[in-house]
Amino acid sequence: MGVWGGQARAACALAAYVSILGATAVSAQTVDELVAKHIAARGGEEKLKAIESIKITRTIATPFTSVQVVTFKKRPNLLRIEQTPKGQTESSVRGINGEAAWDVTQGKVVTRPDVVATEGREIDGDFDGLLVDWKAKGHTVTYEGKDKVGLNDAHRLKVTTKGGTVRDVYLDANTFLESQVTGRVRLPALNPRTKDHRFYTTTIVFSDYRDVNGVKFPFSIDEERIEGPITQSFAIYTDKIEVNVPMDDALFVPPGSAAK
Repeated sequence: MGVWGGQARAACALAAYVSILGATAVSAQTVDELVAKHIAARGGEEKLKAIESIKITRTIATPFTSVQVVTFKKRPNLLRIEQTPKGQTESSVRGINGEAAWDVTQGKVVTRPDVVATEGREIDGDFDGLLVDWKAKGHTVTYEGKDKVGLNDAHRLKVTTKGGTVRDVYLDANTFLESQVTGRVRLPALNPRTKDHRFYTTTIVFSDYRDVNGVKFPFSIDEERIEGPITQSFAIYTDKIEVNVPMDDALFVPPGSAAK
């Protein structure tokens, strides 16, 4: 009984091991296939890489007011966002470059902590999107199965960035374009009780994809933020997307700093 019992246990363990290996291989194959389909749906790698800079003008509507947001992006991970509330002329500005992430509010420059800067550089500053060149970026992507986004089926991919930030990216099962992204966002301010950074959980839904220079971009975005300081909902409308606009690197450094 002991010998046969040991052999049975060994056989079961081997079968379980083979099953795990098989599931891992299928998952890796599925991720590669889905990412390839996603890139093709957006317009293909060649057209994506042909874009060196992007200027996006959007209007964000909240229950109380609206804000015009102009986003400047330049390869590899330069970002500048200017936000101007309706009826005002002064903008709040934040940016990301290779050295830091920073904010300008009421004329004062504040540099974000390193951990927040890393998250911003990997998420907001990513020029092509999390899934493009994810292996070269040092990210990990796993296939988490099918889910629903609204009434439509979507493939859920869990992305863990090199710096440890996690996002769930949902690809529409028919178009393979991003239909939703969820995750926790780290805020610069510390929680006075725990002395750790605050977070909020965001759900971003993309729709109304349109062709710009051969690449598809979402022109309608809805975002809901919960579990943070306050619950907020935003309806984001894209007014214009311009590609390959000349941008000097000095645009992406805080005022009073020299471009490197």
